[in-house]
Amino acid sequence: MTKRSRRLLLVSENFQPRTGATAQLMTDLANDLVGFGWRVTVVTATPDRETPSPSKATKVVRLKKTQIRQNRNGVFSKALRGVHFLISSLIWCLVRGRQGDVILIVSNPPFIGLLGPLLHTLKGLPYVFLFQDLFPETAVISGLLPPSSPVTNTMRWLMSWVCRNSASTIVLSDAMRQQLIRDLGQRTPIAVIHNWAVEQAHALPRAVNPFAAEHGFQDCFTVQYSGNFGRLHDLETLLDTASILIKHPVQFVFIGGGAKQAQIDASCEINGLTNILRLPYQPRGTLPYSLGACDLAAISLMPGAENSMAPCKFYGILASGRGVVLVARRNCDLAQTVLNAGIGVVVEPGESAALAEELLQLSKQPERVQAMGDRARSLYTERFGRERSVTAYAHLLEQLQ
Repeated sequence: MTKRSRRLLLVSENFQPRTGATAQLMTDLANDLVGFGWRVTVVTATPDRETPSPSKATKVVRLKKTQIRQNRNGVFSKALRGVHFLISSLIWCLVRGRQGDVILIVSNPPFIGLLGPLLHTLKGLPYVFLFQDLFPETAVISGLLPPSSPVTNTMRWLMSWVCRNSASTIVLSDAMRQQLIRDLGQRTPIAVIHNWAVEQAHALPRAVNPFAAEHGFQDCFTVQYSGNFGRLHDLETLLDTASILIKHPVQFVFIGGGAKQAQIDASCEINGLTNILRLPYQPRGTLPYSLGACDLAAISLMPGAENSMAPCKFYGILASGRGVVLVARRNCDLAQTVLNAGIGVVVEPGESAALAEELLQLSKQPERVQAMGDRARSLYTERFGRERSVTAYAHLLEQLQ
C-alpha cells in the first residue's frame, strides 16, 4: 500500500469552525498533511456551521453531540461531553476503520487517548498520541484532583497505558518531554513538536490599527492577553497589576474565554478597573488585527504548570513581533527563553508591584519595546513555524508505514 493511498484518522474533539487554538491548529495540520500525500479524515465533535472542509482531500466526520444543558465550562459537563466523544469515536473507528489506517489522537479530553490502545488491540491500528497538556498532572495543579488518590492514580496508570502502546507520543516542549520521562521513564518514544502561530499581526502601528480604534485604545500603552482563561493560568497577578496602575495610562485587554472568565469580570466590578477591557474570542480573520493591537502580550502560568503545558499564544506573540510579559517561575524553560533571548519581562506569580513598575518604565521606552518585538519575530523565524512543525509531523507519521 503506497503512502498516497494511506488514510490518516485525525481524532480531535475541537476543529473548525471553533475559534480555540486546538481547533485552528488541527485544521492547519489536516490541511497541510494532504500535501505530504495523506488522505485525512477528521473525526470531531465540533458541529458543522456550513464550513467547507479544509481541503478537497480532507473529509470531516462530525459526530453527533450529546445534549448537555449545564454550564458549558463546568468540569462535570466537560467530562460528560468527553466520555460521549470517546464512545462515539470508538464506535465510528471500529466500524469505519480499516487496515492501513494510521490514527493521530489529540488530547483534550485527556482520556480520549484510551481510544488508541483499544483500537490497537481490537483492530490492529497504529496510533500516535498528542499531549496538549500532561494529564492528570494539570488537573492536580489546578486543584481538580488531589495529588494522590485512587482516582488520580488510576488516571496516571491509564495515561501510562496509552503512551506505552503508542507508536509515538508527541509533546509540545522540551520541558513537557522531560516531565513525561520523569513520570513514565523511557518506556515510550517521545517526540517534541512545537505548535505554531495560526495567524500573526499585520504590520500596522497601534495608532492606525482598526481593531484598537474600534475598541477605543489606539492611543494608550496596551498589554494584551489573548486566548484561554484556563485553570492553569494565573490571571490574579495581571488583575492586581491593573489595579495598581488604575490611575496610569496603561490599558489591559483580555480577549478569549474559559474557566476564569468570571474572575476577570468580578475583579473589574469589585475594584472598578476601568483600565481593563474584556472581549470574546475573535474570528480567525480578525486575529491579524487583534494580535497587533498591543504593545506587549501576556502569558501567565500557575506554579507547576510550566512543565505540563506549552501555551499556544506564545507562538502568535513571537510571530506578531510583540514583546512578552510572562508571569511564571523564573527557573522554568519558557522564562529562561524569554530572558535569554531578550524578548520580554518575567515576573513570578504574585509579583504584581514589580510588574506594575516594569510596565510603567516600558510605557516610556518605546524603543526598548520595539527591540523586544523585533527579537521575538526573529526568534520565531529561527526556531518555530507552521512549515517546520507540520514537516516534523509528516516525518513521524511516515515511520509508521
